[in-house]
Amino acid sequence: MAQTIHLYDIRPNDTPRWIPGDQYPRKFARFLLRPWRGRPPGGLAKVTQNLCLGMEKIKQPYRLHTRADAPKDDYPLGILHGPIDLVRKLAEKRRCVTGVGVIEYPDQWPNLFKETRSAFHLQACEWAAAYYRPYFGEHVRIWPVGIDTDTCAPQPGVKKEFDFLVYNKLRWPQESSEPNLREQCLDTLKQRGLSFFEIGYGRYPKGQENSFHALLSRSKAMLFLCENETQGIAYNEALSMNVPLLAWNPGKWLDPGRHMHGLSDWPATSVPYWDERCGDQFHTGSEFPAALGLFLEKMNAEKYSPRDYVLENLTLEICTRQYLALLEEAAAT
Repeated sequence: MAQTIHLYDIRPNDTPRWIPGDQYPRKFARFLLRPWRGRPPGGLAKVTQNLCLGMEKIKQPYRLHTRADAPKDDYPLGILHGPIDLVRKLAEKRRCVTGVGVIEYPDQWPNLFKETRSAFHLQACEWAAAYYRPYFGEHVRIWPVGIDTDTCAPQPGVKKEFDFLVYNKLRWPQESSEPNLREQCLDTLKQRGLSFFEIGYGRYPKGQENSFHALLSRSKAMLFLCENETQGIAYNEALSMNVPLLAWNPGKWLDPGRHMHGLSDWPATSVPYWDERCGDQFHTGSEFPAALGLFLEKMNAEKYSPRDYVLENLTLEICTRQYLALLEEAAAT
C-alpha cells in the first residue's frame, strides 16, 4: 500500500506548573533525564512503538502524530490513544479507527459512533471486546499489536542461570481471593530448590527494557503473576524468546474500577494469547505445587515451543497488516 498512513498518539498540551513558560524547560529536562529515570515504556506506548516498527518492517509509509492535526488526504486515520476531548475534535472531521487506547470503559464515551466518523473501536482481545459490544455492537474489532521477534529472540550462547524469572504484575490484592499468592509461589520454588529472579512490572533493573530481555535470556522459564491482561506484551515477548510460561489465571476481571461500571463479575484472563505450546496455567495458589511439577516435567521433555506460537500469530508483520486491513475496511464503509 503506497498510501501514507497517519497514526495518532495524541498528547495533552503541556501547561505551566509554577511560572509562565516553565513547561518548555521541564520538557527538555525530562528528555535529558529519560535514560536514568528507570521507566520502561508502558503498554500503550509499546502499542504505538511496535505498530510503527511494523510499518517500517513491511515498508509501509506512515506518519506518527502527537497533536490532533488532520492531514490533507482523506484516507482513514488510526487514532491509537489520546484524551477524549482531543480525539473527538479529530474524529468528528475524519474517517478513522479508534483504540486500543482512548477509553478504558465504553460508558466513558457511549456516543462515540454517533458523534464521530469512527468506523471501528479496537480492543486487544476477546474478553475485553465483549464488554464493549453492548454499547458499540459490530463496531468493536479485535486487534493485538505485533511483537518484535528480532529483538525478542532466543540467545543460544547465553547460560541459563535461573530456573524461573518471576514477573510480578499483581496490582489488586484486595480484589483477589488469593492475596498471598506471591508468597505461596515463591515459598514453593524455594522448597523445590529452584533458583529464581523476581522483577516487578515497570520496575526493571536500571529501568531499562533490555534488562528484562537479558533476564529472559538467562532464564529457563517465567512465572507470570498477573490478574488480567488485554494483550500482555511483556509475556508475549517472553514467548517470543522461547521462554515458556507458568501463568496464574484467576479467570475473572479484578480491576477495582469495574465495580463503578456494573462489571463486578466479568470473565477475563491473564493470558489472552495462548495455546498449549506456550506453557501451562494454574488458577489458585493451592494448585500451584502440582502445576509446577507438571510444568517442569513437560519443559524437561521439551513439550513447549512458545516462539512458534508467536511466529504464527503475533509478529510485527502479521499484526501490522491486520491493522492496515482494518483501515482499508474503514475506507470502504
